[in-house]
Amino acid sequence: MKIDDLSQSNPWWENVQLIFKDRDLLRKQKSLVEWVPRLIHYFKFEQDAIYTIRGPRQVGKTTLVKLMIRSLLEKNIHPKRILFYACDLIDGPKELVNLLECYLDNAREEIEERLFVFLDEISSVRDWQRGIKYLVDAGLLQNCTVILTGSHSLDIKNASERLPGRRGDVNEVLDKILLPMKFSEYAEMRSKTFSQAIRFMNLLHKVQRHGVLEQLAQGKIPAEIEKLSPYSKELLRLFQDYLITGGIPPAINSYLEQQEISSNIYETYVSVMLGDAAQWGKKETYMVQIVRRIIECLSSQTSWHSLCEETDLASHQKAAEYVEALGHSYVVSTIYRLDRGKGGPRFEKDKKIHFEDPFIFHAMRGWASSIPSYIGSLEFIGNPETCSKLVESVVCNHLIRLAFNLSPSSDYEYANKVFYWQGKAHGEVDFVVKMDGKYLPVEVKYQSDLRKDDLQGLHEFAQGGKSYPGIIVTKDTLEIKEDITLVPCHLLLALI
Repeated sequence: MKIDDLSQSNPWWENVQLIFKDRDLLRKQKSLVEWVPRLIHYFKFEQDAIYTIRGPRQVGKTTLVKLMIRSLLEKNIHPKRILFYACDLIDGPKELVNLLECYLDNAREEIEERLFVFLDEISSVRDWQRGIKYLVDAGLLQNCTVILTGSHSLDIKNASERLPGRRGDVNEVLDKILLPMKFSEYAEMRSKTFSQAIRFMNLLHKVQRHGVLEQLAQGKIPAEIEKLSPYSKELLRLFQDYLITGGIPPAINSYLEQQEISSNIYETYVSVMLGDAAQWGKKETYMVQIVRRIIECLSSQTSWHSLCEETDLASHQKAAEYVEALGHSYVVSTIYRLDRGKGGPRFEKDKKIHFEDPFIFHAMRGWASSIPSYIGSLEFIGNPETCSKLVESVVCNHLIRLAFNLSPSSDYEYANKVFYWQGKAHGEVDFVVKMDGKYLPVEVKYQSDLRKDDLQGLHEFAQGGKSYPGIIVTKDTLEIKEDITLVPCHLLLALI
C-alpha cells in the first residue's frame, strides 16, 4: 500500500478545514438528535494504549471517532499525526500490518510526537489481533494511541487472550462499550427542562444516582424522585416514543423529522447485522427461525430445547450457538436463573431472553415476520399485553447497564450480575441484581392497578436474606406498599 492510498480517508492531511465537511459529521450536524455520548470523555490521548469501542450497528461508533479526530485537530494537532481508516475491505492481518507500516514509516519521517490511529470496524478483519500483536512486538506502536471500533463483542475476548500485556501500561478499562441511548440520555436529549433538572440535582454523577436507587431499593421515596414528579407526564410521553425508536440515533432522527421511521433504516440495520452473522458462520435461514422463537418466548422462561421447536435447527446446541451469536452482536441478552446458594447462575435451568433495544426488537420482528416494522411497532406497543413484554426487555437492558456501571470490566459480562429467580413456593422475580453486596429484586408490572399477590414474589425472595425489600416497576404508580417501592418505569429508568 502507498501513502497516497490513505490520503482519501484522511482529507485533513491536505486541508485541515475538510474535517468540517466530513460526511458523518455533516449528517450529525443536520440531525435533530443532539447526542454526544459521554463515552467520549473516557479516553486518554496522552498515553500509549490500544482501546476498543464495541457496540451494535448504527449506534454511532464512526461518528464518535470523527468527533475525536475533530477535537484533536481543533487543538492544533498536526493533521498527519492522525490516521483514520475504515477496515471493511481489509482481508487479514498481513494487509492490516502493511497499511499501518505504510502510515507509520511515512509519518515518522517528519513527526516525532505522539500519533493517533483510528481503525473503524476492525472486527471485519479476520484475525486482526495477530496484526496488532506483530506491530506492538516490533515496537512500531510506541508513542501511539490506537482506537479500534467493532460490532462484535467476541473480539474483546480475543483481544484479551491474544494481546496480553501489549495494550499499554494503564490502570483503566481499555475495552469501551458504546450502546444505544439509555432512556435517561434520550429524555435529556428530547427535553431541555428535564436535562436542566437532572443537572441541578447532580444526577449525572454516578455516585449520586446510585444513592437515589439505593433508597428506592430500601423502600423509601427519595427527595429527588419527588422533585422529578412534575416531569412525570412528559417523561411518560417520551418513554412511549422510546418504545418505538429505542436509542438508535438514525431511527430517532427519522421519527422526529417524519413522525415515523423510514423502512430503509430498519432494512439497513438488519442487513449489516446479517452480514456480521455470516462472517461468524451463521446462516440467515436459521437466524430468522431462532429470532421468531425468541419473540414468541419473550419475557417467559425457555430452554434451548424449546427454542428448537418448529425450526430446522438440528439440536439444542445449535439453538444456543445462534442465541449466543445474537448476544455477541448486541441484539439480545440472556438472563439465567439465580442459584441463591452459590450466588451465581444456574446455566442448566431455563433462561429468559430479552432484546437489548426497542428499535432493534422492531427491526428484527419486522424482518422475521415479514411485516412493515414501523406499523408493526405501533401495533405491538398499542397492545397492553405485548407492550409490557417489551418494557420488561427495556428494564432488563437498563439493569444490566446499572450492574456494569457498578463494577466496570472489559468483557461486559453480566451473567454473574443480573438474574431472574424462581422460588420453591412458585414465587418468581423478574430480575435480581447484585448491588453493594446485596440482592436487589425487581418485578415489572407495567400496569396501573396492582393486586396484593403482585408483591408475593418479592416478599418470598426477601426471606432468603441479604436482600433489599425490592422494587416494582409500574406504569404510573408511585408509592410504598409493605416496604416495597412501586415506581413508574419512566422515573426509574431516568435514574439509570
